[in-house]
Amino acid sequence: MKKVLVGAAVVAALGVGVYYQQTNQTSAAINLAELDYVPADTVFFASQLTPFPYEQYAKLLPATVLSDEQRGQFSEITEALRQEGDATAVFIAELVSKYEQAMASQSADKIWGFGSELRYLTYAVGLMPVARIELAEPQTFIATLKEAADKAGLNYQEETLANTAYTRFILEAEQGQSLELITSVQGQWLTLTLSSDMITSDDDLALALATKKPANSLAGTGRLQAYAKKYDWDGSSVNFFDNKALVSALVAEKPSRLGTMIDTFIAKAGKEDALDALRTPGCKKDLPAIATKFPAVVWGTSDLEVTNSYANFDADVIFESSDSDLLGTLATLRGFIPQHVTQADAAILSLGYGIDVSKVGSLTNTLWSSFTQAEFECEPLLMAQEQAQGANTMAIAMATGMFAGVKGVSVTINDLELDLTNPHAPDIKEFSGLVTLSADDPMTLINTAKSLVPELAQVTIPSDGSAVSVSELLEMGMEHDLDVKLAVKGNHITLYTGEQAQQQAGALQNQALEANGLLGMTVNLAPLMEIVVAANEASGQELPPELKALAEQNISGSMTTDINGHGIQLSSSSHIRKN
Repeated sequence: MKKVLVGAAVVAALGVGVYYQQTNQTSAAINLAELDYVPADTVFFASQLTPFPYEQYAKLLPATVLSDEQRGQFSEITEALRQEGDATAVFIAELVSKYEQAMASQSADKIWGFGSELRYLTYAVGLMPVARIELAEPQTFIATLKEAADKAGLNYQEETLANTAYTRFILEAEQGQSLELITSVQGQWLTLTLSSDMITSDDDLALALATKKPANSLAGTGRLQAYAKKYDWDGSSVNFFDNKALVSALVAEKPSRLGTMIDTFIAKAGKEDALDALRTPGCKKDLPAIATKFPAVVWGTSDLEVTNSYANFDADVIFESSDSDLLGTLATLRGFIPQHVTQADAAILSLGYGIDVSKVGSLTNTLWSSFTQAEFECEPLLMAQEQAQGANTMAIAMATGMFAGVKGVSVTINDLELDLTNPHAPDIKEFSGLVTLSADDPMTLINTAKSLVPELAQVTIPSDGSAVSVSELLEMGMEHDLDVKLAVKGNHITLYTGEQAQQQAGALQNQALEANGLLGMTVNLAPLMEIVVAANEASGQELPPELKALAEQNISGSMTTDINGHGIQLSSSSHIRKN
């Protein structure tokens, strides 16, 4: 079975493609006719609802070729699979070889049937994963699968269901049980699904092959439109993982296709009691109630534009929660992240962590009390509750006590140039960077630090924002001296060197210490990878071409993590420019 799972992963990877969105097409995209074939109760849904011009996008990236090392890695994978000796493993090996060939010769069109654009839907019919991909020549994809099967001696059958022809590839057969890759073509849409006689009926297969519409479709629920409206997305890609549906099926809360397939699978596998611990009356009550508070993980794009010279896109991931009390409690942890941390073009690399340290102990105690005092009837939850009751939350309160008042820390690298004359001991030739510590009373923290670090006690740090040099105190011992300064700018302790860092530190003087997030990060890929490539080449280490190519790729991006009324939200913004 492990070999089959590996094969399923490879086949899935071949069909996923590249991720792309377009703006101002929300209604048209979400009204895609193919959505009528997606069951409303699918446990997951991922999509590319608008055509992705991946050829245009690829032209923004530097051309790369497979290195000898990469070719060797592919050879090792295929050889190991062929050593397995059975048809399924050799079939997978042939597909890996085809994948390598498509990469090396840039011939995804001739091998996999790709055109200049791509759309796809992935979802589940019960336990059956389904991938539907719009291709220029979908029959080419199936022809490649058949060629690989012929070389491997893998059996496949041509069959028909509801006037739709499909091909069934027998991936593995053990003790009368089989797992099969099934493919079909309708118009320009290629359909791939995994089937087994342990879980699948003709009705299930008809739904998976999109020859039959479900009684209740995802299109009819308005769920995708609701997500797009709720999170202000453009509608070109709306995705979710349904926690409620999964938990409901596992505990057999109510009849569902997923639950029926799970029951059939464990029964035929001789594991009828595998889920008994979760299907007690208590668990049927408690676990769905918890899932209702955390109904889904959803993700999508709010904006994206691709041109011949650049691509910009914004995306969000939300861990949804309907528990307003819990979200309100978690939100007390939010701290301060400086503005420069989330400005995508401001630095090579910047990371800010916002946290109200004074709230950590009370939050931990609140969450611990809430869980340990909850009235559960589900045995696994009762066992976890009993273990939690023996925990001591006072240690966390004591550990964070001395840092009370801290609201966030950040590290920024604006510029870095290394002297690689001695590659085994590189020196910093040029550097601009900034470290910040934001707090209610920064001078109190400095005085506390002085009591712990005797060397710091010798330094007089003005409270008016004036900077003092601490280079000698740091004892960096570098050939190229850096003038490192320490200053208190409003509520922010800053340690910096370089002109740009000095300006960033000065800008903090008037930034109010407000709770604005949990995490912020920016990165500019090209200058960061230039440093990595130069350092490796100076030491005689050869980097793979794909890593060297990143040093030529003009990509910048920012990411933030925050808590709001919807849940925990991760938002990213990326910018790709043609060199």
